Amino acid sequence: MEAPDIVDKYTRKHVDLPTLTLARLIYKEHPKAFTSVEGVRGMIRYRRGNQGADRRKAAKKHTGTFRENGKAGFVIPKSDTRKTRNYLLTDGKWLLLSDIHIPYHNEEALEIALSHGEEQQIDHILLNGDTCDFYNCSSYNKDPEERNLSNELQKTRQFLAHLRDRFPKAKIVYKIGNHEDRWERFLSLKAPELLGISQFKMQHILNFDKWDVDLVKSMQKVKAGKHLTILHGHEVRNTGVYPARSLLQRTHTCSVAGHNHRTSTYGEKTSDDKYLYSWTLGCLCDMTPEYMPINQWNHGFGILTLKGNDFTVENKRIINGEIK
Repeated sequence: MEAPDIVDKYTRKHVDLPTLTLARLIYKEHPKAFTSVEGVRGMIRYRRGNQGADRRKAAKKHTGTFRENGKAGFVIPKSDTRKTRNYLLTDGKWLLLSDIHIPYHNEEALEIALSHGEEQQIDHILLNGDTCDFYNCSSYNKDPEERNLSNELQKTRQFLAHLRDRFPKAKIVYKIGNHEDRWERFLSLKAPELLGISQFKMQHILNFDKWDVDLVKSMQKVKAGKHLTILHGHEVRNTGVYPARSLLQRTHTCSVAGHNHRTSTYGEKTSDDKYLYSWTLGCLCDMTPEYMPINQWNHGFGILTLKGNDFTVENKRIINGEIK
């Protein structure tokens, strides 16, 4: 049997075998018919259409060995990657509230933030993560005497009802933070059979439909026009001595985040004279939790004014009951 016939036979028989592996097999079993493994490999590549567009046209005559587009061996598998869309904020004045941690919220600080929102005639509200604490779903050792999950959920629903009653025309957006993530993690470990059932999804257990609340997923970005990105903060694991600076170094774009429970602002000028700023928001929760009684936290919130791609951010602190 001549060399071309040998290659045709093996190539038709071993359709999915990688080219180099097949060349080595043929050379091993027919060493006298070929001068080298590379010579066999070239003949296989020609028959499979792997030697460029011009030679691929001539190679089509080798029925049973030619592969469309010159793909030989195993094809690249389909990706399981899921594309996520950014949540786009509408124009208007937004009240940004982060890290309320119901039922461990600070009533005075929360009231100050909401009252300021009324005074500023805000149009919409973004609950920017960790609105509910989900203490009883955490992986930490839990005090059996502490508040139960039913109480946490009920108080969060009560808070959403209060917001809707107080701001009847506002768009209310609820971003999932790392504390809300505890719910799905708890289900996956303790009751995986309930995952995917609509009644156990966050928007149902907190009555989002009833109070007309939009859901933003945990790792989903919120965009205010083209130039401002809003995160809870756990998406970039924003840590460091100065959280706003760390945030900008991770996002490389104008950004707002919570998560660190600290009010901070940072800015840089790029080489083409553009200015980038980042802001981290204070919290509205208990300032002396048992797990971290000594900390650098402060109460605070933000006001975002958005028109098209233009925006302004007011990063407010609450100190001794006063807005600074």
